Amino acid sequence: MKDILKNIWVKRGLAVFNLLYIAEVVLLTLATFYYDLEIKQGAQGAFFTVHFILSALFLMFMLYTKDMILTKITGLMLLPIVFFLVIFNMHNIIIFVPPLIVAIIMFFYISVHENIKVLLGTIYIMMYVLGIFAYFIFNMLFGSSAIETVLDGDLSPDDPVYAMYDMNYITQLTANDNTVSPDGTMEFYICDVQNKEDGQVIIYVVPHGQDKSFRFFTLKQKGIKRKVKFFYGRGKVPEVYWSGSNTLTYKMPGETEETNSYVVLPEKNYLEFIGVY
Repeated sequence: MKDILKNIWVKRGLAVFNLLYIAEVVLLTLATFYYDLEIKQGAQGAFFTVHFILSALFLMFMLYTKDMILTKITGLMLLPIVFFLVIFNMHNIIIFVPPLIVAIIMFFYISVHENIKVLLGTIYIMMYVLGIFAYFIFNMLFGSSAIETVLDGDLSPDDPVYAMYDMNYITQLTANDNTVSPDGTMEFYICDVQNKEDGQVIIYVVPHGQDKSFRFFTLKQKGIKRKVKFFYGRGKVPEVYWSGSNTLTYKMPGETEETNSYVVLPEKNYLEFIGVY
């Protein structure tokens, strides 16, 4: 067994195999740039366990092959790649913590010239500090302090918003066959908005059928959203239905006249992760 572990070709093979971890982190980074990664209800523990075990397994392989040139390159590349994973997922640390731990450990353990480590280490520290600082500045400048809660049948009774609305009516209103446009390309949803004023109820329209579902999580399309109408005050929701493939019709309870809105979705906003809407 010791002879096998000391075999140079075994080490080289594992060094190549470690590239799969780079590929996983890159794919996860790209996925969370284009989509919101939402862990399915009740699957948080399973997702983190699998994510942690994979990271720990590849960390052992990397430490074993830390003298291989390919592993040295991998160890130097991980921190800047994980930086973007951190920035895109500041709201969900479960996603980036295991790769960040692997990247930090490998950076210190790979055997490269100390001058290279000092130089790159300084650059990476500045990248993380300035990047995270810029992230919070942009979110403070462009982000909103309002709290939006989607009103549908999945809203928990424990949520303070739940008691403010007729949830039986909302469940019927937001049934899938009512929210999806006749051509199946768009769907609407209704949000309760808690802000510094009296609050609002907003009708949003987003693409339909562009989410990608996996075993433990769902990649939900983001950055494509149209605010169709907002109503001041909270506690009441409008009557809403599709009267055409691109036409949404709505009115508040008590009103006699309906309003029609022709809906065209905007181009994808790639800067939503820093609060630019």
